[in-house]
Amino acid sequence: MTVRIIEGRRARNFDKSTKVLVDIFRSTSSMPVIMARGAVRILPTDSIREARKLRRLNQDYVLVGERYGLRIPGFDYNNSPVELMKADVDGKTVVFTSTNGTRVLRKISGTGRILIGSFINAGAIAEALSSEDNVDIILSGRPDGSADEDQIFGEYLKEMLEGSNPDFKIYADRVRHSRGAARLRIMGSGPDIDACLLLDSASFALEYTDGWIVRL
Repeated sequence: MTVRIIEGRRARNFDKSTKVLVDIFRSTSSMPVIMARGAVRILPTDSIREARKLRRLNQDYVLVGERYGLRIPGFDYNNSPVELMKADVDGKTVVFTSTNGTRVLRKISGTGRILIGSFINAGAIAEALSSEDNVDIILSGRPDGSADEDQIFGEYLKEMLEGSNPDFKIYADRVRHSRGAARLRIMGSGPDIDACLLLDSASFALEYTDGWIVRL
């Protein structure tokens, strides 16, 4: 298997390939938590206005999201794995928007199969991709540049996909000492760091298909 790690914000063109979207702090960590809480599906959008419009049209939809790490006024939940571990979303459709992950998802939409990956469902992602010949790991990054926590997970997943047995403790320690982790602590969201490192706490992969994120 050939595996590439690509900065999603910087890349302008994407090959037709199987991809894994990565936004460790926090979108692609929050999404498996949402689905583990019983949500039926996730509808990602990169627009707050669109999310609110969808809610007006569908009053039973649940709104989850953030802008620059902060909860969006009027939304039900922040993009926070810790908060979402107690979310009441069983049987619901969740509309999800974020600063980085959903925007990069829009960029790569239509360029091949897309899975949603994090430490939380890393094993399931690796298993789902085991028969692929080529995989691109797409890092979401941040508006001001790359996100080192995304790069760290990209390296971890790449090792797994290439048949190695990476030492999770080493990678987890790197994440805890990353610039992204320092940023979360400053924002008062430090508990989300360890929540994003609950390795394989979700036993399923997620796939973006026909505009929805669903369990495989």
